[in-house]
Amino acid sequence: MDSCFIDITVEFLSVAFHSILYYASVYPPSIFETRKKYNVVVYRSIHPEVNQYIDLCLKSIAECLKTEQLKRIEFAITDSAYKPKIKFVFDIDKSDNFNETNDAYLVQVEQNLRAFCLNLSNMTSKFKTPEDASFSIYLHTTESSAVAMATNLDLEDFPFVEVEEKIAESDSILPLRRFTIRDYSLDTYIELNF
Repeated sequence: MDSCFIDITVEFLSVAFHSILYYASVYPPSIFETRKKYNVVVYRSIHPEVNQYIDLCLKSIAECLKTEQLKRIEFAITDSAYKPKIKFVFDIDKSDNFNETNDAYLVQVEQNLRAFCLNLSNMTSKFKTPEDASFSIYLHTTESSAVAMATNLDLEDFPFVEVEEKIAESDSILPLRRFTIRDYSLDTYIELNF
């Protein structure tokens, strides 16, 4: 997979994950600091354990992207029983119509990432975060990719758990943004499960 795509996607997901935590009020605003990314103000957690979990997930995402074995990432906000109630979904699709001369300087990519961040702040008024909320990150990958990551020394302190439950249908889907990064498209939306 294109290393440029991997770098941009992992950086974007880092911004997205921290912003989701902030806008969905999973944690108090006092554990966030403001930063500027894509020419807008974004939020980043300063809590070491939260940051460590997100960083390890991002490292795993990068490994899955390198092998082209990642199709979906779900950032789930869970209730007190750790059942997903709100999922921020990132679907990855390979595009067959890639032209290197289109958006060679990634200006359109940056505009799309900025638009996602701005849209995210507006979407959080459309749902209510459950009491005692927490979060989990789910990677939809292949079994061979999961086995390869389990033997990766960089990820040995971060065990993977296969989810065996059936995927529940969503009560509502709120689209966020669809955009391309190099020769891949990223579909982003919110699934609400009440």
